[in-house]
Amino acid sequence: MRLYGRHGITKWNMPDPQTIRAYDELARQQAAFQRNQRPESIYRLITAFFHHGRPTADIGSGSGRDVAWLEQHGYPTIGFEPSLGMINEARAAYAGINVQPAALPDLAGVADASFDNVLCVAVLMHLPAAELIGAAVNLARILRPGGRFIVSYRTPPPDGERAPDGRLYTTIPPARLTLLLESVGMRVLLVEEVPDPSRPGIQWINVVGERGLTVRV
Repeated sequence: MRLYGRHGITKWNMPDPQTIRAYDELARQQAAFQRNQRPESIYRLITAFFHHGRPTADIGSGSGRDVAWLEQHGYPTIGFEPSLGMINEARAAYAGINVQPAALPDLAGVADASFDNVLCVAVLMHLPAAELIGAAVNLARILRPGGRFIVSYRTPPPDGERAPDGRLYTTIPPARLTLLLESVGMRVLLVEEVPDPSRPGIQWINVVGERGLTVRV
């Protein structure tokens, strides 16, 4: 994994290990829950903003639900997921989808400028706050100039940033994320907040943007 010394980060960048462990241990239940949800606000944004027919990445692809939806709607997609348990569930549920192991913040093994669309749903809140800089850099890195991204994340549980099963829910103010994305060469086009359709009190923040001609690191 890379060091981002120019940003003052002096440790190895990595995802939150307790969160990955929780998804591995609860993969079957989590995959079933995700498959029973239909994120209409995300699918609306994909249809409105993504480049149709162009290479697409689903970062943190989880159950494979969104990879399958994207493929069915004309967006050739590769899913990238850090939990091997969730990868196995996705491959079992959706025969033929392409899901590979990779994790934010580094996205090691994912080539530069290889996608015209990047989807990243329910991922950033699982990263430690210090890793958000590296995550923004690498989301921009894998996009081609003019490529579009959709990032969606939820508010933390009411009792704090760590759920009982160990998953991390970092608080990310939308204004801070906007500044961070713009600092690495992304242009934010839309920010919206929508309620979770089945869980009262949970809000989702959806951010849509576009990569400029250069990525700042």
